[in-house]
Amino acid sequence: MSERLYIGIDLGTYQSTIASSSGTIHTVETVVGRPKDPVARNMLKRDVLFGADALKHKMSCDLYRPMAKGVTQDDEANLAAAKAFMGHLIETMDPEEYDEVVGVVCSPSHVSFTDKSNLVATLRGQVNAIMVVSEPFATAYGIGEFHGTIVVDIGAGTTDIARLYGTFPNDDDQISIAEAGDWLDLHLMELIRKKFTGAQVTKDMVRRWKEESSYVGGEAREVLVSLSVEGKQQRVDIGDLIGEACEALVPLLGNGIKKTVAGADPEYQETFRQNIILSGGGSLIEGIADRLAAEIADIGNVAVRCVEEPIDKVAVGAVALAQDMPEDMFTSIE
Repeated sequence: MSERLYIGIDLGTYQSTIASSSGTIHTVETVVGRPKDPVARNMLKRDVLFGADALKHKMSCDLYRPMAKGVTQDDEANLAAAKAFMGHLIETMDPEEYDEVVGVVCSPSHVSFTDKSNLVATLRGQVNAIMVVSEPFATAYGIGEFHGTIVVDIGAGTTDIARLYGTFPNDDDQISIAEAGDWLDLHLMELIRKKFTGAQVTKDMVRRWKEESSYVGGEAREVLVSLSVEGKQQRVDIGDLIGEACEALVPLLGNGIKKTVAGADPEYQETFRQNIILSGGGSLIEGIADRLAAEIADIGNVAVRCVEEPIDKVAVGAVALAQDMPEDMFTSIE
């Protein structure tokens, strides 16, 4: 039996990723389903479902998204769902093969004491010790870009922006804004309903269309989708609306980046302007790096780029951090 398994967990509002020192990585949608009644329980033959499985049977289940805004929701039902979800994530890493499990868990840049306490509660009995770090820092550490760098993690619940000086960032070095993937989804849904009166759409439908076809910059593109308008199926073009919704996010991100640069040590500001890295699911919006560079060009010469494989980068960076940090950096939660 091996001595210790190191894990890194990127807890997301929409999806979560776990990676381990064994080289395994797994992503699952952050949703938990519990059968609504005994009939549903007998049909499903399970007491709890996770991810795509829960969504597949959503009409038979009460669904929980326990990590809204990237933190555990502070009520009994969601805390229980979060604990079950954490257990499911960790089980995908085969922890029973190891004597100890030590993890780095990533959260938004600013979380309260209650949020951290809830996070610890969901992991108690499932890991031996943890450390909590921000998502931008984990990304930067994983790619070896944590000195003179600004990392913008565009998630679902929040966008987290951090400036990094080659050490753990403090609270003054990080900001978290609510405008992120969920905000974009709701804005796109509003645009669709406004253009197509009577359109019947759900947030999951809109999110899927956005993920498949999001873009900024250039001419409006054609994106044909099927939706119901007052119960009648229609084939409509929402490409212009996707572009409009994504464009609406750009100035909000730009303002956050400008604020982060302006708050830096003046001797580092030029370095930061030349090292702006986008990560998280939002960095997959086509053209986002060039569009953001143009948006903030008024602060000087800037360089903006996206990380490769952004969905995995936070968890992979967290594993690297877990393996490198001394014992006294972790909190025992046995």
